[in-house]
Amino acid sequence: MFSDNHRRYLATTLRHIEREVDESIAQLRGDDKDALFRHYRHFPPQERIDTLMAHMARLRAVMRRFMDTYQIDYQHDDLIEASWNFETRLALIRNAVYELRPRNLRGYGEISTEDEQACRALSAELAMLLKTMGSELRREPLRLPTGTDDAPLAALAEIIERHRLFEYRSRLEALLAREQGDRMEVALLGRVSSGKSSLVNALLGHPLLPVGAVPVTTVVTRIRYGETLDIRAMDVEGVMETVAPENLRSYVDEAGNPGNRRRLREVSIHFPAPILQDGIVLADTPGLGSLHTHASAHALDYLPRCDMGIVAIDAAATLMPQDLDIVRALRDAGAHWLVVLTKADTVAGSALEQQREYVTQVLGEALQKPITVCAVSVEPEHRAALKTWLDNAFRKNLREAAEQAGIRHRHRVLDLANRVRTTLQQAIAEQPASAFVNDAPAVHADILADLEEVQPALHSLIRRLAERGPEVIIEEMATQTPAGVTLTEKDLSDRAAALADAVVRDVLDELRRVTRDMDPDTVAQVLRGVPPFAAALPNKFCVSAGSGPRLWRRPLLRRHLQRVLDDRLTQSFDGYANELNHWLDQSVLQLRHHAMESADAPLSERQTDIHVLQADLERLVTWLGEPDPRASASISQRPG
Repeated sequence: MFSDNHRRYLATTLRHIEREVDESIAQLRGDDKDALFRHYRHFPPQERIDTLMAHMARLRAVMRRFMDTYQIDYQHDDLIEASWNFETRLALIRNAVYELRPRNLRGYGEISTEDEQACRALSAELAMLLKTMGSELRREPLRLPTGTDDAPLAALAEIIERHRLFEYRSRLEALLAREQGDRMEVALLGRVSSGKSSLVNALLGHPLLPVGAVPVTTVVTRIRYGETLDIRAMDVEGVMETVAPENLRSYVDEAGNPGNRRRLREVSIHFPAPILQDGIVLADTPGLGSLHTHASAHALDYLPRCDMGIVAIDAAATLMPQDLDIVRALRDAGAHWLVVLTKADTVAGSALEQQREYVTQVLGEALQKPITVCAVSVEPEHRAALKTWLDNAFRKNLREAAEQAGIRHRHRVLDLANRVRTTLQQAIAEQPASAFVNDAPAVHADILADLEEVQPALHSLIRRLAERGPEVIIEEMATQTPAGVTLTEKDLSDRAAALADAVVRDVLDELRRVTRDMDPDTVAQVLRGVPPFAAALPNKFCVSAGSGPRLWRRPLLRRHLQRVLDDRLTQSFDGYANELNHWLDQSVLQLRHHAMESADAPLSERQTDIHVLQADLERLVTWLGEPDPRASASISQRPG
């Protein structure tokens, strides 16, 4: 009998034979009729191809008989995922697109400035289209409601799907979750290794989720009530897979599922914990601020569906801009929130209280309202304090959030409907005239090319802010502070914010320059929402500039500032640079899509689409009616 190695070799060879013959016959059917470049000519008639397919069937029968006789498997572990193969081939094709750039054409002779611009624009436009194609298979499918009594929500889902308004999918998915019986979402949010998973386990009363000192959670993990433990993983195509409890780490752990290679959308767990009864859902989210940007994106994308958020901040860590942003996002989403200092056992009593007061003060000033911060630990010796927090702060906020969940859901539906209505109105208003359509390709192609060139330059500018920001601030304070003046936290914060604002102005000015031929309202809308800079500074910072001659006073002040501030400023500028880079990538992506909208389809197709747009807009207007302006203003202030 054949050995395993023999069987593997035979299976590989026979598979190659079948594939080559099958592709050879497929080529005889003819090229794509819409192809610009044809591959073959003089194609045989269909009856000849049918005859060849009959021979192909006999060929397969012979191979099947042989493999069945000698027990050779048809499937092997070396099979390639089809979508991965597609994306890989597109990556190679993008390399060919780069060859269209002018610098490569100069090797074939002189090229005019006009021709250079044409090739540059062509390369940028093709690269953008290929990037969109490459992301299509990773796009999360839109799950429409079935048998729902919420007619407006069903109508919104249809409109969003029909017009491919992918930017609203996350909000819609959050609203559709209530169709599954979820009464309220409670999300654990925070930076990497802030103790979110450990706190979820404490709430459940069982070590269900994996925990660790390195970034662990890589996808959103949602936990509902169930009579027995049941774990399902859903990929981006909507396919569900049952997961054994002992294998959970391989799905939600960054080590077991690095970079979310499994292409998971979320992991859903049913678990018999009392806290989950009555439709409560606990969600463990990936940490913000890690090098794994895909995980941060998952967590940020999850915020709109949250009814109550528990923001976990490591008691031994420095307060960072990401912590402030999470709380602001929860506030803007109209959700309840709790802030807890986790790992309280790692900090001494007096230092812990000082840290709690500092976090309370900073968050209260940022939110312009009083805020309560509690310190908790999941260690056994601190279980009494944890239980007190659960019985008081947690359950109280849980009840209040549950009472307002229905109102919040209604507001979010109205908010989404208003956003979609505005998008449809803009789409109708931006329908170009035929003369504009003829000029659009050249204009939008130039914008795409400019954006492709300016984006890395702006990333470099932001990187220099992170690298040199602390040095610049310390040098300015050391050389520009007069003798006898006392430097305060406000002085330092103002200088750091001014430097960050200067970089932001440069970024915005450059983006406005390259998009000057686009609709200014569209550009202004995209460029809104630049993340604010917030420096994580020492509590009650106060330093005297000293007195005496400048030659020795300035070096002393510089060394003192470096010792006290260098680490804090580095953390602040690094964190802000990560946020600003993420915002830049998202903004450039939106600008590219807006630049291409004017030439995505022939005029005849657009004229057909405008009737559909108008019909859907009328449906929304009829449903929304004329809402109370005060209610509209209130809703418009709730981005969630």
